[in-house]
Amino acid sequence: MSSEQFSMDDYFAIIRRRKMSIMLPFVLILSISLILAFGLPPVYQSTATILIEQQEIPQDLVPSTVTSYAAERIQVISKRVMTRSNLWRIIEDKNLYAEERQQVDNSMLIRRLRENIRVSMVSADVYDPSRGRPGKATIAFEISFKSDKPEKTRDVVRELVDLFMQENIRMRTQKAEITSDFLANESNRLGAEISKLEAVLSQFKERNIGRLPEQMQMNMTLLDRTGRELETVERQLYSLKERKMVLESQLSQVDPNTADSPEQRLEDLQAEYLRASSLYSPDHPDVVRMQREIEFLKAQIGDVNERDVLEKQVLEVQAKLASTREKYAAEHPDVVKLENRLEKLNDELARLPADNTFHGDINPDNPTYISLLTQLEGIKINITAEQERRDRLREKLALYEARILATPKVEQEWLILRRDYDNAIKKYKEIKQKQLQAEVSEKLERDSMGERFSVIDPPELPSLPIEPDRLGIVLLGTVFSFAGSVTFAAFREFMDRTVRGAKSVTRLLQMPPLSVIPRIENQQDLKRRRVRRLLAIISPIFLLIVILAFIHVFWMPMNVIWATLMENF
Repeated sequence: MSSEQFSMDDYFAIIRRRKMSIMLPFVLILSISLILAFGLPPVYQSTATILIEQQEIPQDLVPSTVTSYAAERIQVISKRVMTRSNLWRIIEDKNLYAEERQQVDNSMLIRRLRENIRVSMVSADVYDPSRGRPGKATIAFEISFKSDKPEKTRDVVRELVDLFMQENIRMRTQKAEITSDFLANESNRLGAEISKLEAVLSQFKERNIGRLPEQMQMNMTLLDRTGRELETVERQLYSLKERKMVLESQLSQVDPNTADSPEQRLEDLQAEYLRASSLYSPDHPDVVRMQREIEFLKAQIGDVNERDVLEKQVLEVQAKLASTREKYAAEHPDVVKLENRLEKLNDELARLPADNTFHGDINPDNPTYISLLTQLEGIKINITAEQERRDRLREKLALYEARILATPKVEQEWLILRRDYDNAIKKYKEIKQKQLQAEVSEKLERDSMGERFSVIDPPELPSLPIEPDRLGIVLLGTVFSFAGSVTFAAFREFMDRTVRGAKSVTRLLQMPPLSVIPRIENQQDLKRRRVRRLLAIISPIFLLIVILAFIHVFWMPMNVIWATLMENF
């Protein structure tokens, strides 16, 4: 049957008929919600707000060694703070879960404590100069803890705040120290490496002195100058040799001695003696006379070089013999005579000492000869000196040429070594600069002048619990009570097949009844109605009293609620 056939009288009749089906679920569900609302233990929460303050000195002047984002750093600190050892120490120090500690495993209590701790970020809209657009940045964070004891809730948050502050300082200082130590070690390593490279460069310079790239221009200049000096020496040497040839030609045409000098007389007498000794016997008066005069002259002027005299006579005799053989036959007396004389001269020459020297020397006395001879000796000395100078210049020229030819290869090796050295120097300067910055940053962190945490809202003793939401539970229970009672009554009415009233008969028989006998109430029905009315009046009052009692005992005293209401309204 459709709902359009029900009238308001029908609905009111159903409510009167199913009033117990409505009241029982309503009271039952509402009672359960009240029990839950005021029977659950209160949970208090204390919260501390920590501001992330930027460092006092601008980042452009003293950059910090901690470059991670604040939210990321807070998460890392949170993980380090809420370790098992720290949490268990907090449980023991604050005497948390005293009853459960005897019955529950420690790991369960630690997990429970960790679940009751909450770290939340506080972000704000800021302008990011690096990106040139607005964004969000973490400027603070909150630490909160939930417990059934207000004092312990506040104490735990205080302990957590101290741990966060200490861990932040320790982490930043430690990171600054690690960075500074790393850069110091890297600086020392690079310094040692530079020292090794400098030693290698020094040894390379010693091995290739004169062939280094920077000495290329100097070698070219020295090569050019040495070449010009060598040309000058060659010209000077050529001129000296020409002068020597002229002097030797002039000297050969000048007699070293004058005609009446003892030396010339001795030389002529020796020649004459050799001719006479070839013709006469040794006892011949002329031979004896000439021999006596020769000994006298030798005693007068000293020893002379007889080999030169004999060699000169040998040459003269050989020349005469050659000309005579052209004129006469081999048996001619003149030819035979000259051959005998030549043979005798050779025998005399063979008897002389091998060093071709007689003791003594014939000193020339012709001034012209002496002058030419002196000039010739000077020219010879100059020639020897110029030749030695030419040899030295040629050696220097070859040395410079070898240096210039070897310079490209040396330059290649030098560039490799120099590039390594320059790179090491550049890196060393960068590391040294970073080390100085790290040392300043370390001092900045030690003096607490860098980015730091400051408590702007310390934890307070909570006066009101945050859980459970008693009013919400009561309101929700009330809604469920109405919904449950209506649903239950509708279900009872739908399942009930009893025929009630003329409309039910008409719907069932499809025809109206002839007459309807009204309900006749007796005294008992009247009494039951009065009781029900009394219960309907007393039940809400009793329910209201129970609700106020639960609120006063388990949530907030009524005088506080009344004072709050009076203050607000």
